[in-house]
Amino acid sequence: MKGKHEVIVSNRDVKFTFTLNRNITVVRGKSATGKTTLYEMIAEYTRLGDKSGVNIKCDKKCAAIVYEDWLGALKKIKDSIVFIDEDQDFVNSHEFAQAAKNSDNYYVIFNREGMHELPYSVEEIYEIRSKGKYHTFSKMYRFDDNHLLTGRNRRTVKNDIFLTEDSGAGFEFYRDYFKDSDIICASSSSNSNIFSFLKEHKDKKILIVADGAAFGSEIDRIIKLQDTVNFRLYLPESFEWLILRSGLIKNDELGSMLDDPSEHIESSEHFSWEIFFEKYLIKATKDKVNKRFKYEKGHINPVYLIAVHSKAIVKEIFPETE
Repeated sequence: MKGKHEVIVSNRDVKFTFTLNRNITVVRGKSATGKTTLYEMIAEYTRLGDKSGVNIKCDKKCAAIVYEDWLGALKKIKDSIVFIDEDQDFVNSHEFAQAAKNSDNYYVIFNREGMHELPYSVEEIYEIRSKGKYHTFSKMYRFDDNHLLTGRNRRTVKNDIFLTEDSGAGFEFYRDYFKDSDIICASSSSNSNIFSFLKEHKDKKILIVADGAAFGSEIDRIIKLQDTVNFRLYLPESFEWLILRSGLIKNDELGSMLDDPSEHIESSEHFSWEIFFEKYLIKATKDKVNKRFKYEKGHINPVYLIAVHSKAIVKEIFPETE
């Protein structure tokens, strides 16, 4: 499945309207905010259809996992939007992650904690906002135009450490970019290690750039460190996405793809958008027009380190680095 899909779920008492942009949407929030109501409406419709009194409008079939044999049920659901309640523990399992990755479905998961087996975007974590009988999804985390998480960690600091989760081409790029500054460039090697790095460097001022397309499971515990660690958090989609946005790569499709990636990313082929952007950049830099920018994940092509090129890439996130 690909593209954006509007979903309207209603009965005589309530109406939920929301749009899904990617294959994984996470809905959070405190009790009595509407999560259980929405899930139970989908579940009743799954069991009883029109007899449930629930009306669902969507261009894709919507279904809830309502049986104990979740894996058997999931194998029968194709090209659909699947709703999973927060009380269903299997959602945190490796087995579920593999089943989801091998499907062509979109998933709406009601969950209060990060699911570390799934790569999902910080942009697709929501809470439910209500006005009378009408309910919709609202993003839990906000970012400015440079992909900086807004809030208290927005304050200006003189950075001691630049931290990236990338250990290959991205790290090499940033290490070269900061080589003439006082900033130490470091790699955590993965999103999950950023938390430990921050706890170990509480006395430092840290600027973090990580892949927002797969950072959803980490964002909650990172935010909790704001009172004890001085950091700023930038979450562009991925390093490859920054390169594609920089204007260095030329092809006829690139502009439309970057304007609306969801219309180009088939979830059954690319479970995470970061993987799509990586493969897209590798393929795009194999043609004659872009071959000087040939890209490999393991090591950075020196052409990207030329000042005019590197500045074009980093301007997407921090146009003026202290």
